[in-house]
Amino acid sequence: MSGITGILEQPISEAEIIASCRNLRFPDNAFHGPDGNDARSRVLQANASIDVSACPGSGKTTMLVAKLSILAQRWTLPTSGMCVLSHTNVARSEIEKRLGGDASGRNLLGYPHFIGTIHAFVNQFVAMPWLRSKGIEITAVDDDICLRRRLFKLDHGLRRRIQDSQEGIKRLRITDVDHNLAAVPWGNGYLGRETPAYRALLAAGRLTTAEGFFCHNDMLLWAREALERNPEIAQAVRCRFPMLFLDEVQDNTDLQTDLLHRLFMEGDTPVVRQRFGDMNQAIYERASDVAVAADLDRFPDAAISIPVSNSHRFGSQIAALADPLAPSPPGLVGLRNHAGADQGQQAAILFFDIENAASVLPAFAGLITARFSAAQRATGEFAAIGAIHRDRNPRDSPNCVAHYWSGYDHQLARAGGAPDTLIRILRRGVKESLSTGDMRPLTESAADGLLRLSSLLNPAVRQPGTTNRYRQLMRLLAEDPDTTRRFHNLCWALAEGKLPGTAELWRRWSAHIATIASRLVIGPHAQSPDAFMAWEEAITAETVCARTDNVFAHPPGAPEVRIKVGSIHSVKGETHLATLVFDTHFRGSHFKRIRRWILGEEAGSARGGPDLLKSLKQHYVALTRPSHLLCLAMRKDSFTEAEIATLRDRQWNIADIVGDNVVWRG
Repeated sequence: MSGITGILEQPISEAEIIASCRNLRFPDNAFHGPDGNDARSRVLQANASIDVSACPGSGKTTMLVAKLSILAQRWTLPTSGMCVLSHTNVARSEIEKRLGGDASGRNLLGYPHFIGTIHAFVNQFVAMPWLRSKGIEITAVDDDICLRRRLFKLDHGLRRRIQDSQEGIKRLRITDVDHNLAAVPWGNGYLGRETPAYRALLAAGRLTTAEGFFCHNDMLLWAREALERNPEIAQAVRCRFPMLFLDEVQDNTDLQTDLLHRLFMEGDTPVVRQRFGDMNQAIYERASDVAVAADLDRFPDAAISIPVSNSHRFGSQIAALADPLAPSPPGLVGLRNHAGADQGQQAAILFFDIENAASVLPAFAGLITARFSAAQRATGEFAAIGAIHRDRNPRDSPNCVAHYWSGYDHQLARAGGAPDTLIRILRRGVKESLSTGDMRPLTESAADGLLRLSSLLNPAVRQPGTTNRYRQLMRLLAEDPDTTRRFHNLCWALAEGKLPGTAELWRRWSAHIATIASRLVIGPHAQSPDAFMAWEEAITAETVCARTDNVFAHPPGAPEVRIKVGSIHSVKGETHLATLVFDTHFRGSHFKRIRRWILGEEAGSARGGPDLLKSLKQHYVALTRPSHLLCLAMRKDSFTEAEIATLRDRQWNIADIVGDNVVWRG
């Protein structure tokens, strides 16, 4: 640790901060504020372990990248590096992209440093070496493949019962390295651990592990076992990575938090750790079925916390309206200056009649057209979002995003995972390749579709252990040049724009693709692929490329505005010029559940159950996305006239949706 001590013993100077700003093309005072007194400068100057609790729009990732850039200039250790962990690949890519534009920052993109997700780090440095030492070669780390493989280790009756249960094959997730499962609902109670059925589930898990198939979270379980059996692993990790940065720490599961604490912080020789996050925006499920130590490494640690509560994203009006919804209100300060016509016009509530829900999006589009210039509409981001995006109770409409727009497709919103059908997978690859000019998304999608199809036909298909799906397929076809040629011809047809636009053409294509996939399968088909291979009639030949995302274009013939439509989760971390938040339902209306917070009668979550806490967090994230215009869409019976007067006093502008128009109340 002496090497890192030498690097950090001198405080980071103002000159270093200014140099970093210039390298990253920021203003010289980006981290000091107009009066020179800003918590961001304290974050950059801190050389010890700190927790940065950063509000929405505070430039958290920007601070992290600037800090990394400064330390990269100082770094002199040839075999020890900085470890930068994020929760998602999207966050990792954003950090790498920003560092790639800075000469010193580019040094962090290779050895001895590591930038990646928590799962990737744990797999590479702990779990995979440990499993190999036990004689287990990793075949695939993929939830869908692993769970299906476990399912088809069961006899037909037990398999059918698992498939028909509420969570289906998700019931086969294990909670420890002995392959125990969480409580499995069975009849009027839970499946007993001494029953033959439970023993069959255990056996299925053990067989798939021996064959090298794992879910992503399984790898954390084996990493924990490795640490328990070999405590010296932690010291080796700390020697290699004496400084740790954690981004979006609020999204970590309890198991991830516990494992990282054991690796980097437990005991007498912790590394220098700097964590960045905002617990008010923890809208992902953090708890785990897996038992962890009771004394978790909670964020933020008050003793080393540096709160950043001023936001450059929005002005004082949005800040004042959003702050009470935070479970622990940070005292948001909106630094964006709105002058002239924009002053006092950043927030509106749009009331609609229940039978007029389909007019909400056209009315919002019209409001955007009237409010923003053509140049702003061409370059800015606009979004319409809700907490529940999928239709679950059509009798209680509108209760989800899909009820506000009949064209909304919940599968297209699955940015982090593969769609449910092959045609959607191929369309996504075609679209990404067209937008980037890179063939890799197309070939990856085609390979992913074929591998998933082969897994459906027979889950015993061996899939080599690599995250590159094209490489996996090429390994499987290494001794089959004819099928390899057929696959490459398929990719060329996709690249040339020949993806079918009609059901008849798709039937021919799908038969050809099934022939290719069948070359990977030995033995009888275990499951029908019909649902996966189905044609999607709603998407016609004219919209194959245009309808690969949920973008509402208005007016339809000659769009003047395009609005991304989706869930609140789908826009976390984004900034929009204008955001519309739909009222959606989960055990009742979200807006009615948080009405007292919208009215300013409550702040924080001192009382109330988990549903309230979840609603507050989700809508705190939603209300803090826009820079210029925030709109809430709700039914006219949501508030009384007296309450509407209170909303006006809180600087909400009130309007009714009449037809497709917004009519402001005087």
